[in-house]
Amino acid sequence: MTRNRIVPLVSAVFVAIACSENKQPTNPNPPPPPPPPLNSVVVSLTSPNNDDGAVVVTLQGPSVSTLQRSSSGYLLYSRSPGAQETRVIVVGSLATGPLFTFAPAAGANLSAYSATVQQVANRADALRASTTGYTLTIAAAP
Repeated sequence: MTRNRIVPLVSAVFVAIACSENKQPTNPNPPPPPPPPLNSVVVSLTSPNNDDGAVVVTLQGPSVSTLQRSSSGYLLYSRSPGAQETRVIVVGSLATGPLFTFAPAAGANLSAYSATVQQVANRADALRASTTGYTLTIAAAP
């Protein structure tokens, strides 16, 4: 190849590279909007029994406040032994479904909270030998 042929070829390559670098990148789909702020959270019980009279729940997560029972037939007692733990006792003719609600810490995500069943008693005030089969779910309140 002669020099007269190489120069235009090299120039064409540089022009192609320069043009490809100046292309505006295509915008991918915009990110989804952030979830709405979490104002209230509901803790619900699933029970293998139909005669539960009391449950002790340990709630883990940042700054829990404004606990309220989910049924007027329930009594609710709570205390926070630490900044990341709240213990809740719900007494009444308990049934599978919502136990109580609470206000989460400002800016907290639902995933920051967990709940476990510590003890259960039947309506005759006899402590259950096991908590197997009891589950708690935590969800944003409607």
